[in-house]
Amino acid sequence: MMPHAQTAQKRQIKGRVVFETSNPDQRIGRLRLDHAWDSVMLVILDADFSPVEIYETSRSKVEEALTAPGSRARNERGALAVSKFISIAALVWSRDDQHKKPKLAK
Repeated sequence: MMPHAQTAQKRQIKGRVVFETSNPDQRIGRLRLDHAWDSVMLVILDADFSPVEIYETSRSKVEEALTAPGSRARNERGALAVSKFISIAALVWSRDDQHKKPKLAK
């Protein structure tokens, strides 16, 4: 048995390369609400596939965004735009702030 099993969380981790010329409406991979997970982390990568920023948000915020009326891609495919994900998430790590201790979302 794990010593801290009651505090263990399941996180989905998604990655997205963002180029200077990238479309601002890029989408992240499918977020499946029928699977068990507590939060999602999005790793933004540069053109060299090096991490630039990491964002995290809770399942409840993702569910709210995915079930909001409007977009078929969101509602049926579970796909959020990178910009929408960032708007509902907290920045937990940045390459520019490497000396700060990351603060994970609850």
